[in-house]
Amino acid sequence: MTESPGLPRRQTMAVRSHSPTSQSRTHARASRALVGLEHAMRLTDEVTPFNVVSVLRLEGALSPASLRTALDELQRRHPLLRARIVPAGRTFLFHFDGTTPIPLEVGERPAGPDGWVAAAEAELHRPFDHTVGPPARCRYLAGPSGGDLIITCPHVVIDGTAGPQLVAELLALAAGEAPPDPGLTAEEGRLPPPALFPEAFHGVRLAPALAGFMGRQMADEMRFRWRSRGVRAAPIADTGGCHILPLRWPAPLAEAIVRASRRERVTLNAVLSAGMLAAVERRLYRSPRTPLRHIVFADLRPRLRAIVPESMLGCFLTMFRFTIMVERERGFWALARDVQDATRRSAHVGERYLAFLMAPGMMKMILGLKKFRMSATALSYNGAPGLPTRYGALELAELHAFPTNFTLGPEYSAVARLFRGELHWDILYLDSDMDEAGARAIADDMRAIVEEATC
Repeated sequence: MTESPGLPRRQTMAVRSHSPTSQSRTHARASRALVGLEHAMRLTDEVTPFNVVSVLRLEGALSPASLRTALDELQRRHPLLRARIVPAGRTFLFHFDGTTPIPLEVGERPAGPDGWVAAAEAELHRPFDHTVGPPARCRYLAGPSGGDLIITCPHVVIDGTAGPQLVAELLALAAGEAPPDPGLTAEEGRLPPPALFPEAFHGVRLAPALAGFMGRQMADEMRFRWRSRGVRAAPIADTGGCHILPLRWPAPLAEAIVRASRRERVTLNAVLSAGMLAAVERRLYRSPRTPLRHIVFADLRPRLRAIVPESMLGCFLTMFRFTIMVERERGFWALARDVQDATRRSAHVGERYLAFLMAPGMMKMILGLKKFRMSATALSYNGAPGLPTRYGALELAELHAFPTNFTLGPEYSAVARLFRGELHWDILYLDSDMDEAGARAIADDMRAIVEEATC
């Protein structure tokens, strides 16, 4: 038996295998550069571990041996799971020259529906040695009738689109089934996002487009500073632990929200974002007219020169940050439409790629200055993942995902998805900003605000 920090009762079993990477050294193309949001996330990782922790609550028997075999096969199928990340001048490189197997630790499942939270929070703060690899690790907390499978990757190698596909592959392999092939040759699995961008960003001239993008960002910053005079400033702390608050809104409420969003012709992303903004303003800012920064994300895969398979690992996200004026007297739907309009303005042709390319520079500035928070709120809405819930004798009862937040990040962030007809919220907050009671109060306000507007 070996010790592992953060696991219940501190008991784990190390499960070993032979490395699946003996073939990887024969490939001529041994590396590729991190770019865009990948590079920005790796820069963040220099300050604090920037991980994505996926939690799979399973019903049914899963043996450690079957899970070990499944992890080895998963690593063989995906080049990025066999990569190391090393510095290279002003950027970093994925080196595909082989790593050790994905670590697997097995412990006892804690009691209670949210007993897994402590282990997941520990994973949010547990760093990777990127120069050694691999960029993944796994914990299985086994119980008498099921278990909690916790998969952790640095955000640089996974996003909200590829994550669920990876989950489906792993569970199918663990159940002895044959999952769909990821559809990637070894070379395709190593292609950097810029190699796939549309020609000249759909006709946008890069240099003037980047200058215009930076000008709009600076103008937004100036407007925000002017409008936020006398308004509470988000605190900046030297340290702060990231905490998890998992929530579920029942199916009738989720259905009512979907119907109302269609009736009002507002995206579900905008509806949920408006609920977050209104609740954070009510609890933290308490001003009838407050400018707040909000972050949303978009997947670049469907808009690249060649459609990138959803199973391809890497970070193909682009991030939009904009200022929203939260005005109570205008009502909820006006706020939701403002969010939708701001998102669409930020996502017009070419802008999504420019935001991707500018991400490293923006992150360097934020980390270097340490003068302001990135936003008040952030939402990654992933819709319905479309995953099977049955894999042989295994049933996927719950699915959660948490990206690490840090002291310069959002004050209140969430990953949201529709799963089994319910709306699942995976809330993240920092103990330097609020305690659990404060985080729950915001969540309660979110539900009350959205429920009142949609039901």
